[in-house]
Amino acid sequence: MKSSLLWASITVILFSVIGLALPLSIGALNDYGNVLDRHGRERINALISNAKARYRINVTILASWDNPYDNIDQYAYAILNSWGLASDNTILAVFLKQGKNWEVTVLGGEQLVHAHPGLAAQLEAGVSDLVVHRRIEEAMVALFSVLDSKIRVSSTQETGTNTGSDRTALIVLLIVGVGLTAFVISRRVCPRCGHILHRRVRPSFRSYGSEDVVYYCRHCGYTRTVTRKRGPRGRGG
Repeated sequence: MKSSLLWASITVILFSVIGLALPLSIGALNDYGNVLDRHGRERINALISNAKARYRINVTILASWDNPYDNIDQYAYAILNSWGLASDNTILAVFLKQGKNWEVTVLGGEQLVHAHPGLAAQLEAGVSDLVVHRRIEEAMVALFSVLDSKIRVSSTQETGTNTGSDRTALIVLLIVGVGLTAFVISRRVCPRCGHILHRRVRPSFRSYGSEDVVYYCRHCGYTRTVTRKRGPRGRGG
């Protein structure tokens, strides 16, 4: 009796393991659903290689007819972890056939989510209509078109932000420079003839403990006197 129960338990466990078995990764493109012919596989593999070369993003695609889980999201998360993609700069696109219909979900690894938040959801939305109409190969191709457009928009926005920051810094520096130049001109340039003003310091007779700074022009005779508090030891400024 005990032996029968033991074998029954083992059988149940084996069937559970077999039922939840995940497909093995055979590369970046895993066409278990027989969606693509030879030319289609070459085309998608070329797009995958191009995405890696241009953006350093690893794209992994799975097309399947089998789902041992309750829904496609659970299946995709299981694949993401089982295939060692969860922490990478990677995109996982899972195309799943359920009866006559197809579904798609797109997930990103941790590095991708950190660098491009929301990108996986945008890719999924960009190909979902094609998947609904069972145009799976077109959806796979469109995945890379959407990826290219979203990455380019992100790069343009980042460049625009950096350019705007640089322009703002340049304007601030220009304003400060103009202000300093105007200050120097107002203090040391003759307002009549534009020559450099000379300066001499003398004790002030108008205020005790003060001194007069006299700015004068040797060319036109212009003078300007500024009274200030005398410095330490009667030193001129």
